[in-house]
Amino acid sequence: MQLQVKTILNAIQHFPGFVYQDIRLSEAVPGQARELHITLLEHAGRPAKCSRCQRPAPGYDRLPVRLWLFIPLWGLVTRFIYAARRVQCPEHGVVIEHVPWSDGKRPVTLAMMCFLARWGRRLSWRETARVFGTSWECERVS
Repeated sequence: MQLQVKTILNAIQHFPGFVYQDIRLSEAVPGQARELHITLLEHAGRPAKCSRCQRPAPGYDRLPVRLWLFIPLWGLVTRFIYAARRVQCPEHGVVIEHVPWSDGKRPVTLAMMCFLARWGRRLSWRETARVFGTSWECERVS
């Protein structure tokens, strides 16, 4: 039996209401490291949830595609790709849907934040940020 990346992700990072649609290795570009891109989609038949109260709400529209830095897999920079929906919550109005791998507008997944925090206990925070290509001072991730 062959194990697939989707199977591993579903076992360790399962997000109810979402499915891993596509997993691709970026094209080789001279001078740039290859990346693993994981595209997520909402699960058909599952309504989006309000990010404030987490109650189901009807869709309103969709935001542009965003990327979130995920834990490196096999030494590759790994990014989640998803175009979040906005929902019309009866209580909160039009808001972005609850995205379970993210905290607000941060470009880093919750799993990556925990991963970096664990490494930050072993290395200096500066060294941890350098090794994993991120920064503690800004919201941008390289």
